[in-house]
Amino acid sequence: MRMLINVYNRLATYVEQPWAVAVIVTANLIGFVWGTIYWYGDQLLHAPLYVWPFIPDCPLFALLFIPAFALALRGRGNNAYNLLVAFGLIKYGVWTNLAWYGYWALGYPVSGMGIAMCLTHIGMILEGLYLLRYLQPRLNWALVAGIWFAASDYVDYGLGYYPAIPDLAILPLLRWHTIAMTGFLTAVFAFWAKKSRATMLDWRPIE
Repeated sequence: MRMLINVYNRLATYVEQPWAVAVIVTANLIGFVWGTIYWYGDQLLHAPLYVWPFIPDCPLFALLFIPAFALALRGRGNNAYNLLVAFGLIKYGVWTNLAWYGYWALGYPVSGMGIAMCLTHIGMILEGLYLLRYLQPRLNWALVAGIWFAASDYVDYGLGYYPAIPDLAILPLLRWHTIAMTGFLTAVFAFWAKKSRATMLDWRPIE
C-alpha cells in the first residue's frame, strides 16, 4: 500500500510540471468546447434552461477542473468545490468508458473515436483522483454532492436528457450504473469524512 501511495504522490508532482499544466488545461478547454457543441449542442437547444446545468456532464466537469487545478497548484482552494468536481470527473469518466465498452460488447467495430474518448475520459478519472490530494471532505458536503448528482441522474433518466448513446440496448446498464455510482461515491466520501484527518495519503492542507 505504501508503494502505491508513493507512486500516486510521485505522479502528482509530474502533473504539476509547467508543461503538463499547459497540456492539461488546453485539453480540458478543448474538451469543454468540443464536447458541449458536438455531443450536447442539439440537446441544449431543445431543453429548458433549468436543466442545462445537468446536461453537458463530461464537458462541464472538464471545465470545472481548471479553477480547482489552478488553486490546488497554489496550495489553495475550496474543499466543497473540490469534492463536487472530483465526484463528477470520476463518475462521468467511468460512465463514458462503460458506454463504449458496452457498445463494443454488442459487436460494433472498435473505432478511433471510441478509443480516443476512452483515453480522454480515463484522463478525467485521473484528474478526479488528483483532486483527492487536495481534499478533506465533510459529511454535509458529501451529502450535498450526492443530492446534486441524484438530481442529475433524474434529469438524465427520469426526464430523458441522458447523453447520446450509439445503441439503446445498453441504456438499462448505463441507467443503473449511473444511479449506483452516485450512491457509491456518496458513501465513499461520507465514510472518508467520518474518519480522522490523519489519512493514508500525504494530503496538502488547503488554506
